Amino acid sequence: MTPTRTTALAAAAALALAGAVAGCGGSDDDGRVQASGTTAGAHAGHDMEGMDMGGTTGAPPSQADQQAHASTMQMRRLGTATAGDRKVELDVSDPTTFTVPEGGRFVTHRPRKGENAHVMLMLSDAETGDRLPDATITLRIVDAAGKVVSSGPQYPMIGMGMGLHYGDNVTIPKAGKYTAQLVVGPPMIGRHGDVAKRWTATTRAEIPFTWEGDAR
Repeated sequence: MTPTRTTALAAAAALALAGAVAGCGGSDDDGRVQASGTTAGAHAGHDMEGMDMGGTTGAPPSQADQQAHASTMQMRRLGTATAGDRKVELDVSDPTTFTVPEGGRFVTHRPRKGENAHVMLMLSDAETGDRLPDATITLRIVDAAGKVVSSGPQYPMIGMGMGLHYGDNVTIPKAGKYTAQLVVGPPMIGRHGDVAKRWTATTRAEIPFTWEGDAR
């Protein structure tokens, strides 16, 4: 990802967040939201370290490796929402170290002190279930009193046994009821004619969930 693309991504996410602050679920959405929430819950330290990946390669992970990694992360479903022609699934695990491209190099993000969860947003077509890449997703987590406890654009990423998703480490202060407010931009990817007019608008979604203080 080039610096220009990174800047564009940040700008798009900031724009989307501004829209959410103005009113989540405004009249410009491409569809109303239907959501279902579940229960879930957490752990904790953000350190950044540049990593030049160079041309190194490795053997592809086996299916057993993928299943073992996904099992170790103890992912839990918090809820789902359907907004127009898109579906978003919200999963959570313990905070984790991940690597993303920034400014022409790969940068490692380690959990910061106080971050107790890693959120994973699975974005897909509402009808076919096909995962959608190259979108911008901004997440706000709001407590029962309406206070924003976490906010920011989500990184596109992939992991063994998890597939393509968007996510980041976040802080959820204590057990209780919360709402994940999402602003989802259109995937900026080439399309065949049969989907040329799908996923073209920015849409919003809300996923209510209960946090029990532990992602497991």
